[in-house]
Parts: sequence; C-alpha cells; structure tokens
Amino acid sequence: MSLRWTRALLKISGEVLGGKEGPLDKGAFSFYAGEIARAREAGAKLSVVVGGGNVARGAALPFLPQTAGHTVGMLGTILNGVVLREFLLRAGVPGLLMSALPVPGVAEPVDPWRAKDALEAGSVVIFAAGTGDPYVTTDTAAVIRALSVDAQVVLKASKVPGIYDDDPLINPNAKLLPRLSHEEYLRRGLLVLDQAAVAIAKDHGLPIVVFQAEREGAVLTALLGETGSLIGGEG
Repeated sequence: MSLRWTRALLKISGEVLGGKEGPLDKGAFSFYAGEIARAREAGAKLSVVVGGGNVARGAALPFLPQTAGHTVGMLGTILNGVVLREFLLRAGVPGLLMSALPVPGVAEPVDPWRAKDALEAGSVVIFAAGTGDPYVTTDTAAVIRALSVDAQVVLKASKVPGIYDDDPLINPNAKLLPRLSHEEYLRRGLLVLDQAAVAIAKDHGLPIVVFQAEREGAVLTALLGETGSLIGGEG
C-alpha cells in the first residue's frame, strides 16, 4: 500500500463528534480513534485539529459578546481533545494534546518543534483551542497547524462526499467537484472551509482534501488519494 501523503493533519469538526449519546458521543470518538489508528498502522504520521461545535458554538450564544462566545467554543475543543486522547490510548495509540489555551496537567502549550518530535516518535498530536484567538475558525487553525508540523495535506472530515457547486442538502442537482485549485475555490465563494483557511493554504501550496468520513476506512482512503474533493495538489 502506497500512501499519496504520509504526513497529514486531520481536521475533525465538532458536528461529527456529537451524536445519539449526547455532545460527547462514545461511538463517534471510538470510531475516529480507530480510523486514526488504522492510518497510523499504514505508515501515516497524523496530527489532528478538533472543532468544538458539538459542545458549544460561539455563533449559537447570542446572549454573550462575540469574544466570550468564541472563547467558550475554543474551550469546547479542549474537552473534545481530552476525550479523543483517551480513546486513542484505548486503541493503543500514544497521543499528545496541545492547546492554544493551555491547561496545566491536561493540555500542553502549542509547540511546533515538540509536536514534530512527537510525530517522529509515533505519537498522534492533537491540537485544541483553535489558534487561541476569537474570530478565527478551526479550519484556519488546521491549515496553520499543518504548516507548522510540515504536513503534506489537510484532510477535512465531512458528512458529505466532497465539495459541491451548490448545497447538496438543498439542491439535489448539485454537482460534486472532485478537483479544483485554491484559486477556483476562492473565486466561487465556496463555504465548505472558510476562505481565510484556503487563502493561507494557497499561499503555501498546501493541498486540502474534503471527504466523507463516516465510512470505515475513509481516512486511509483519503491518504491514498482515492476519495473526496482535492483543493490544489500536483498532478
């Protein structure tokens, strides 16, 4: 098995981590820990950025000032990071949790050099709390963290097979776009990832794969370059 990318950052949104068992869904965390373990066994060095929408989303807290709301959302990602680390450990995968809002004894401060050392040693590095700043999405954090650890690609876990030219949940005739450049994504004004994230990726030639993650083996298939929509990339 020859992976197209051997060093990747996986972005897992909060919406896929919640479920029938509540905001912190045991089944979802177990599933993604297994997916990460499988990719690691295939030779991938993986880091992960977790969202927090299953716990708290700043935009859904209109009774708070926006800065406070975004901060609550960032704290939610730390909860997800703690839980994901525990499920990785259960799967036999060492995990290092780093946070832009460090919590002594729980999550270390973000340190790209230590993160790269941990990846080389076989650990999965989990980045929480986004960039630590309000008004910045975890998609943008994912691109920044990917660049900081020399990842070759960002894999964005999604509930749909990839990027469409329209919302497939509203328009049944929406067409899947299997490949597009960063420039085309920005020109079309697509919203699967925020524009800032894609603009930064464009400036640094970092490809992004948007793929349907709920199918078993999907992370590994994305690393093989066999599924999802690819933004940028060679060939």
